[in-house]
Formats: sequence, C-alpha cells, structure tokens
Amino acid sequence: MTMRLHDWIQPISAFLRPDDTMEEAARIMLDSGLDVLAVRDASGRILGGFSSSSLYQMIVENVSFTAPIRNYIKTDAVTARMDKLSEMTLEQLEQMVSHGPEGYRVVVDEHQRIIGMLTKARMARALLESRKQSISCQHDDISRLPEKNALKHPFQAMYSWDHIITSDKRMKHCIALAAKTARHHTPLLLRGESGTGKELFAHAVHQESDRAHGPFITVNCASIPEHLLEAEFLGYESGAFTGADRAGRIGKLELAGGGTLFLDEIGDMPLALQAKLLRVLEGKDFFRVGGSRPIHTDVRIIAATHAPLEEMMAAKTFRADLYYRLHIMTLTIPPLRQRRSDILLLANAFIRQLNPVLNTRVTGIEDAAQEVLYQYDWPGNIRQLRNVMERGMILAEEGELSFADLPEEIAQTAARTGGDVVHAAEKREIERTLRETNGNKTKAARLLGISRSAFYEKLKKYRM
Repeated sequence: MTMRLHDWIQPISAFLRPDDTMEEAARIMLDSGLDVLAVRDASGRILGGFSSSSLYQMIVENVSFTAPIRNYIKTDAVTARMDKLSEMTLEQLEQMVSHGPEGYRVVVDEHQRIIGMLTKARMARALLESRKQSISCQHDDISRLPEKNALKHPFQAMYSWDHIITSDKRMKHCIALAAKTARHHTPLLLRGESGTGKELFAHAVHQESDRAHGPFITVNCASIPEHLLEAEFLGYESGAFTGADRAGRIGKLELAGGGTLFLDEIGDMPLALQAKLLRVLEGKDFFRVGGSRPIHTDVRIIAATHAPLEEMMAAKTFRADLYYRLHIMTLTIPPLRQRRSDILLLANAFIRQLNPVLNTRVTGIEDAAQEVLYQYDWPGNIRQLRNVMERGMILAEEGELSFADLPEEIAQTAARTGGDVVHAAEKREIERTLRETNGNKTKAARLLGISRSAFYEKLKKYRM
C-alpha cells in the first residue's frame, strides 16, 4: 500500500536565523502555528530546526528572552526528496516512525528547494490514518458478506452511563437528572460547549429508557446543507424534486419511530423546519417532502446545541415556541476547565483505551506534563484532550508521557503564561529528578542538562 505522505507535509511560511532571540522565536511560533521552524543562514542554507521542545528547554534553563537561539538549534535535520516520499510504502513509513532518530525532515524538491517540513508527529499521524483506512476497507469487505443474524435495528446507541468518566459533583448531578429524564418521554435539551460530551449523554439516556431496544438516530443539523436537510429529516415522495429517487425515501424522523431521534446542533436548523419539528412534538405527525398524507410517528426527541438560543430567539432566528417546548428539561454540561478534577482522570482513561488501538505501551504521565494538562483551559474540551493524548502516546510509544510529547498549542500556552504553569511544571520535574537520583544534586543537574550552579539557583528559587 503506497502512502499519500505529501498530504501531511507542513508548509514553511516562516524561518528563523541563528541570531534570532528566544522571544522572536516564540512569537513566530505562535503566529505561524508551526510545530518546528527551520533555521537557515544568510545564504539560505538550512542549518537545522528549532522546535517547541527547544523553546521549553530554554525556558527551563532560565535563558534570557533576549538570548539568541543558536545553541538550541537541532542540527540533525535530514532532508527528504518529495518524489521519494510520494513512493513510500506503509511498511517504510512504519520503519521510519519506529526507528528514525530524527524528530523531523526538511522536504525538498529535485533542485533542493525547500517545500516544507515533515515532523515525526505528522508521520505517525499519517501512519495511524492509513491503518484506520486499511481496517475500514477490511470492515467494508466483511460487511458485504451475508449476515444471518443481522441486528433488528442497524442504528443503536453505543454508550451508557459507564462511559461518562467523572469525579465532578456538577457532572454527577447532570447524570442523575438525565437518568430521571430517561424514564419519561419528555423532550430533552442538552447544552454545552463543543466536545463536552452531549452526544454521550444522548446515547446514555436512550439506553436507560424504555426505548433502548428501538433505533437511535442522529441528525447533525450543522453538517447537512440547508436545502437537503428537510428531505433528510422528513423523507420525500417520488418526484418530490429534481434528482429525487423514483421510489422516494424514508427520512430520519420515520426511521427513528419507536426510538430516539438525536438532533445535534439544533441551533443550525432552518426556521421552516423548526415549525415542522414543533408539529411533531405537539401532534406526533408530519408530511414527507412532496407528500399529502400525514405520517404518524412515536419518537423521543433529544436536542443538543452550544448556540445562544435566547439571543437567537431575540433575533428571530430560532422559534420561541420550539424553544419553550424543548426547554422543559434542559441539562447544561460544564466545560472541562470548570471541572479540572476530571482532566487527569480522563487522560489516564484515554491511555487505557488507546494503548491497544495504537499498539503503544504508555504507562502514565510525568508530573511536569500532568501540571500543564491540568492548567490548560481546553477550549475543545474532552474531544481535544483525547486528540492530545493520542498524539502524545504516538510520540512516547512506551513509558510515561512527557512534556515534550505534548502538542504545540499546549507548549505555547505554557510559554505564554510564562510563569505559573511552566514554573510549576519545572518544580515538579526537579522534584521527580531528585527522587530518581536519591537526592544527588550533581546527578540531578546532569539529568536535567543544566550546570550545577544553575541547578542550585533553581533550588533556591523554589525553596527546595
């Protein structure tokens, strides 16, 4: 199987010079969003690379923000020809990720002109995606085989309360309320930021209800074009519009009969369709697109959104009558930054879940990395945390996940906050190293890669 590895090349939109300061390097990293910056001399020759781990090393060593980066350039940069990368097989990439010492490669064309950078993290990600595609192809082949014991309903809820990992009181209160709501057929509105677990709650409510053996159908109102959403939702009759199937089509609302219909991102539902949803909630019937016969349905509606519905009502982009019909039971799921006790709990759960999938042997998270994970605000919530852990585990492969295994946005946040997060992480790293060396300060300084005098300064700084 040949890889499309060139799709994972990171274009270089910014370069560094050896005399650039740490402050300039940090600013360019933040502005460009690049994992690694190429460093070149006045003639344009590539000298090496400057990565987020190089930046963190300078911070840990208490280097002045005005100091040049020249001593922290990684000079083991390896160039790779674009045409050779295009011919690389899955097996060759796996060998490069597993045994290649370089953290990145500078990609050049046949004339040695720089095209971009290919980091080890991106190589590993490409490998993972290729494995997933391979498994998906195998699954498709298997799914075409005759299956005598097919499920009664192909659309099943996949998650229960056991899949919601938390120690937070507010989350436990949400679960308790959701479990009570599950025993009734009342509509449920789930609110919260993207990635907080609203869909997980919807699955679990369905599993807890007396509709658990019925279908669980999901419609993402934001992902379907507006002109197709009504037909997808209600279905359509033969000849309803140009391009329609001759036999017509059953909509998701009809498919969900006897079960649950989960409307994700309901704030993106067009006003015309909102009126038809209200009819379903109040009258239990609807018309297919192009149809003249009402169709009765017995379906439980669970809706989710992160949109400000109250503001949308005021702006006349969301119907007030639908809002109040859905608002009978509302659960607001708190973001991860408001339940920090769950961050490391979830991170360790992801390690257990992902080790068999990624074929890694990660055993835990180093103290310094724990501190940064705990302090980070997680705008993408649980979904972002899972992605960060997946990336870190690919890089770590085994043992404990370290600060250097964390992605750019986490490291850059630590650099921006400059004080509390990095200092707390640094203190924990020193404590861990002292434990490892049984209190031997000379060995600890050597392991940390700093001089004894610098190490003693840090001990004094942290009153250790």
